Amino acid sequence: MKLTLDLLSARRMTAEGYLVVPARIARIGTQEYLAHEIGLDGDPDRLVQVYRPESEVFDPAAIASFDGLPITDDHPGVSVNADNWGQYAVGFTRNPRREGDYVVVDLYITRRSAIDKIKAGKVELSAGYGADYIDELGVSPDGQPYDAIQARIRGNHVAIVDAGRCGPACRVSDSKPQTRTGEPPMAKRRINVGDGITLELEENEASVVESIANKLQAATSQVSQLESDLETATAPTDVEGTQMTPQQMAAEITRLKAELAKATASADEVPEARDAAIAAAAKVIGDAKRLVPAIVTDGKPLAAIRREVVMGAYEKQKPMLDALLGGKAPADADQPTIDTAFKVLAAAAPAATDTNDGTDDAVARALASQRHSTADADDPRAAYANRLTTAYKGK
Repeated sequence: MKLTLDLLSARRMTAEGYLVVPARIARIGTQEYLAHEIGLDGDPDRLVQVYRPESEVFDPAAIASFDGLPITDDHPGVSVNADNWGQYAVGFTRNPRREGDYVVVDLYITRRSAIDKIKAGKVELSAGYGADYIDELGVSPDGQPYDAIQARIRGNHVAIVDAGRCGPACRVSDSKPQTRTGEPPMAKRRINVGDGITLELEENEASVVESIANKLQAATSQVSQLESDLETATAPTDVEGTQMTPQQMAAEITRLKAELAKATASADEVPEARDAAIAAAAKVIGDAKRLVPAIVTDGKPLAAIRREVVMGAYEKQKPMLDALLGGKAPADADQPTIDTAFKVLAAAAPAATDTNDGTDDAVARALASQRHSTADADDPRAAYANRLTTAYKGK
């Protein structure tokens, strides 16, 4: 209902910029409702004439229920309560009272956007409330037929709307149902479709749009997650000080494997290279047996043998090994440092005096089991390829 009229002359602004104006929010007499709005059986969208008797509209409990109610910009579609008051309220009501055939309140509009809309012409109001409806046919004292009687009126909120149910004379009232020519009126509700966009649609349309909006939101979240996963998967990884993408690491691994295969083939085909590799392996195993007689070398890479020897000698050679390993424990030192420490230990240890102590046989057995392992982690290229292969694991 419109806030034009004589009440506009009573409109005032507070020092805080709030708009204060008295307004009519309810009247006695008959008003139109949709059957489903008041819980009547039959066609839910048929128009029903509802009689609001004086005894119910001006019941002290009914009038008191409109004191301190939140004012909303259009009906929110739900009851306003402590959980959502801050979301919907643009002001509040005070001092509800009877004036003639109307219930009047003082409106305090506290939100700037709502004040601007009122000044621009959105000047009808609609009361949101609960009530009991008595399914009873009759004729009101002013001769208007009705289908039901409204009783036990209890206010919940007052909404600023485009069309009030009881028209300009009422100043403030229920929002009027909008009918379509030749078709029954449909209930409407407001929905939020995201990005601050709110739509008022008929119930069946609102349900469809709401479903689409929810699916779009879910799809958007999935796309965001996939983009994040893709960015993580394609991010460069630090490999020995060089930033390499997964594609670059795959290409480098392929190149190193080819070089390793070529080097292994050369060692097998050239007797001199094969013999040199066997001799080097024999020396490592012999030095290991000399330094740690109880060590088992069968089936172990040469790099692992060197590390095991350094770990086994650590307690006896701690000062020297601490200096060689830079203060790190043998398990934590890198392989080149371990290899250097192994060579120093081998050079510092006394040479074997008994050449018939079985070491040669142990070396021979170890070589027999390791003949095809001379290009293992002892080979820097193989070690580098292995580090590339496991770089993405953070190891």
